Amino acid sequence: MGVDQDSYEARERRIADAIALEVPDRVPVWGGVPGLYPSQHLGITREEEMMDVERSLDASLRTALFYEPDMVELMPALGSVLAPLGYKHMRWAGHGLPASSGWQYVDEECMRPEEYDELIYDPTDFIVRKYWPRAYSRLAGLERLLPLREAQGYFAAPYAFFPLGTPEGLEALDALREAGQEAFRNVMATVGYAKRLREAGYPLTWAAGAQPPFDLIGDFLRGRKGVMLDMYRCPDKLVAATEKMLPVAVEMGVRGARMSGNPRVFIAIHSGVEGFMSVEQYRRFYWPTLRELMLGLIAEGLNPFVLVEGGSVSRLEIMADIPPGKVCYWFDQVDMRKAKEALGGTACIAGNVPIALLTVGTPDQVRAYCKDLIESVGRDGGFIMGPSGQTDDVRVENVKAMIDFTKEYGAA
Repeated sequence: MGVDQDSYEARERRIADAIALEVPDRVPVWGGVPGLYPSQHLGITREEEMMDVERSLDASLRTALFYEPDMVELMPALGSVLAPLGYKHMRWAGHGLPASSGWQYVDEECMRPEEYDELIYDPTDFIVRKYWPRAYSRLAGLERLLPLREAQGYFAAPYAFFPLGTPEGLEALDALREAGQEAFRNVMATVGYAKRLREAGYPLTWAAGAQPPFDLIGDFLRGRKGVMLDMYRCPDKLVAATEKMLPVAVEMGVRGARMSGNPRVFIAIHSGVEGFMSVEQYRRFYWPTLRELMLGLIAEGLNPFVLVEGGSVSRLEIMADIPPGKVCYWFDQVDMRKAKEALGGTACIAGNVPIALLTVGTPDQVRAYCKDLIESVGRDGGFIMGPSGQTDDVRVENVKAMIDFTKEYGAA
């Protein structure tokens, strides 16, 4: 495959112009994750997509060549790394769900409310000795380790390492070895995939991610019910914990972006939407550290690409308090005209083609929806066309209609 550098640079420039609030040569568009195209047209099963990284990435490349979007969204074969560890909080095809299923997160509590002080005092130690043993069934033996901060010096060696010699400790080491081998295979395959994708002329949407500090706690440690209750029964501890996790979140995004060379960092907003917390709670618990996370990434020359899952109209004015031309908000459920009015001079807006429409609608209906978006919010820049969320089960012909129509009608 020859290097299509002109196409790559043109697409990358188009995306960068939209995020910078300039008017690109046309409205950029992407189609989401590969969805049904690999299973319907390439002979790869859902389970293979989630467990076989080479086949999954090959299918992703072939899907990109079929749709020809401006950027390509990648869903890694996470199952191959999670399965050896016995991860409890995810189900996927052939692993707790039917063979044709997508990913399903299982929301559970991995940290008790009385453990906030431990997390705030030493997050790394808490993650290794408390979170890992509770979230991964095969890592239970790590719970007996000494606090990591005490595992230094030769006198500590017998006490620091003896838990790893127990049956549970040996099981944990075996699991880490197996998962490490799969993780290495995944990373090497992804590096090769990114090179092949670039040679074909396509940029990745992003190659790094960072979680809002509130969601690092609510998604993975306390669970959605626990963190909701914590806003009432221990609010100061919750705020302190989000502040403690802030530098962790920034480092996460910066490290991935530096490794990949892609300036866009994916951030998914889960709890900070209407229906879960009020505007007052959003201002106190969610927005301060989310904003600082975005500012930290921007200071490193990066562009936060923020998926806002759920209703968000009441937060739009707050979300405008960021440097202009640096952030892209990918909206799920919002009136895009109101989003453009509130954010048009500050942030790029993206997405909003409903998953329901892409799943059960017709190509003509999709084209009509895209035309309205281009006319109402896309002509003066600062807009990227795309789906409102993850495209696991949408119709192939509808994604193709969204991309082809935008490329034709969205020209400046």
